[in-house]
Amino acid sequence: MSEVVAGQLKLPDACQVCVVVRDLDAAVAYHEKVLGMGPFVRPEIEYSDKVYRGQPIPDSKWRMAFCSLGPIELELSQPVWGPNIYDDFLKERGEGLHHIGFDVPNLDAALESFAKLGISPIMVGRTPHGGFAHMDTSIHGLVVEIFQRPGRRA
Repeated sequence: MSEVVAGQLKLPDACQVCVVVRDLDAAVAYHEKVLGMGPFVRPEIEYSDKVYRGQPIPDSKWRMAFCSLGPIELELSQPVWGPNIYDDFLKERGEGLHHIGFDVPNLDAALESFAKLGISPIMVGRTPHGGFAHMDTSIHGLVVEIFQRPGRRA
């Protein structure tokens, strides 16, 4: 991302990386036991107004686990049923690094900044505290996610 674009988006430092996995339980066990990461937290987050590629996705579901890697939060995401961005990623590419996340103070304002640059969301979900948006910024296969939340999960 060029300095000009980054300046217009006013993104804070990246605070999250996400890896899409086929089996969340096995991935958490591996990261904890073999790599010594964790502990992982597995919040049940209810999203409303979920939209994927312009279509409402009320029946879409995915599971997530988070752990702290110092200033970065590691997210492991497993699609349960689609359509959703994680399900398509897993089908097209297999397991792997999916997105880099940025905690923004106001999701709607951040979405507006991206829209001014012609960048639209791929998938969006809302919570009482804000929500998330995966942006159509895929460069070398990596997506940018912006989210507004009350605090880090791990």
